[in-house]
Amino acid sequence: MRRFVCCCLLSAVCCLTFACKKEIVETKKKATNVHTKFEGVPTDLRNAKIKETLPIEVSVLQRSAMGSRLGPDGNVAESQDVFKPGEPVYVTMWLKESPVGLQTSVRFSDTNKKDVAWLRKDMHGEKVVTFKLDTAKLHPGEYHVRCYWGMNIEREYDFRIEAAGKKKR
Repeated sequence: MRRFVCCCLLSAVCCLTFACKKEIVETKKKATNVHTKFEGVPTDLRNAKIKETLPIEVSVLQRSAMGSRLGPDGNVAESQDVFKPGEPVYVTMWLKESPVGLQTSVRFSDTNKKDVAWLRKDMHGEKVVTFKLDTAKLHPGEYHVRCYWGMNIEREYDFRIEAAGKKKR
């Protein structure tokens, strides 16, 4: 009798399970790409989805130069990147803009990124500046220069101080 009751209960549970089974129907939405042709300039871009960014580079330097000789105007006359021991290294920057309160600087470092000198100047509206690095105490080797407009790096140079007796390239 117990078996009969157990079998009946089991049958009832199975029947109810299959009878109450919800059928799951998956519907796939088809992606639709809409291509429109717009002629003209959009005026409202608040809701525009931008997929790529474009870097805007604004250079505030007209030019810069590094060398060991100054011209009659007090600026670098001839560019070079190899210097003799004790020969001064001059860096001149010609600025497009020189707002009130601007400070320019030139940072000299060695191959280990250790600062050799960091020369600064308040511009007071001037648009040309020349910095001088005294190399008398520097050892022969490779060096790096960073030119700053404010705290923005605008130019970089590499230069070498040759050992005594070697010729420039």
